Amino acid sequence: MTCALDVERLFFSYDNFKLQDVSMQLHRGEQKAMVGLNGSGKTTLFKLMLGLLEPISGDTHVFERRVTNESLWEIRQDVGFLFQNPDDQLFAPTVWEDVAFGPRNQGLTEQEVEERVREALDVVKMSGYSDRPVNQMSHGQAKRVALAGIVAMRPRILFLDEPFTGIDFPMVKRIVQIIEELHNEGISVLYTTHNRFFLENWADSVIVLREGRVLFDGPIEEALSRQDVLDQIGDWEALQVEMQASRSRVRNIGCPP
Repeated sequence: MTCALDVERLFFSYDNFKLQDVSMQLHRGEQKAMVGLNGSGKTTLFKLMLGLLEPISGDTHVFERRVTNESLWEIRQDVGFLFQNPDDQLFAPTVWEDVAFGPRNQGLTEQEVEERVREALDVVKMSGYSDRPVNQMSHGQAKRVALAGIVAMRPRILFLDEPFTGIDFPMVKRIVQIIEELHNEGISVLYTTHNRFFLENWADSVIVLREGRVLFDGPIEEALSRQDVLDQIGDWEALQVEMQASRSRVRNIGCPP
C-alpha cells in the first residue's frame, strides 16, 4: 500500500515535554487508532503533522508532499481535522457560513460552495440549522457542524481527536456512520481514543504513545496481547471483572433481619 501520511523521526520539545523520534505511516484507505495516556503527545503529534507546530527535526509527508510553510495551503486541502472541542474550530456567525468557509478558500464558485454546504449539512442531519448562530448549539450539534465543514472540503485524510467525547449514543452512532461512509469512499482516517471499544472494533492498526515516544505500532491483536500496551490504554476486561466481583460482594451483604 502507498502512504497517505508518512512521519519520519519527529522531535519536538516545549516546557518539560518532549516528543522523541516519532515515526509512523498511515496507508491509503487505512483506519488507524492513536492511543496513550493523557500527556503522552497525541494532540501534539496531530499539530505537528498539520503544520500547526514546527518540529525541531524530522519530516512529515502527506501524499508524498513534505509539510512546510510553503506547502501547507495545498496540503490542508487534503486533510480534515476534527478537534476534540468543536468550539476550537467554529468561528463564523452562522452554521452555513462556517461550513462554507473551507470550500470558499478552495477557490470554488459560489454555486459549487452552495452545493457542497447543502450536501454536507444533509449528511450530518443539520440542514434545518443553517441560519443558527454557531454559539447557540449543543456540544453534539456543534460537533456535527464541525464535521460538516470537513465533509464539505472533501479531504482525503481525516484526523479525529477524541471524536466521541461529550456526545450521547445516538450522536456517536450517527458520526460513526458518517465516517464509515467517508472511509468506504477511500478516505484514510487517523483518530485518538481512550475507549477500547473503538480500538478493537473500528481500527485496522494502532499506534501507542508513551511519554512522547512510540511504544507500539502495528496490528490490534498484537497490541492487546502486550501488558506494556494495556498499561497505556487500560485493561478494561480486568476492570469489568473487578467491578462485577465488587457488585457481587455488595449484593451478598444484604440487610439484617
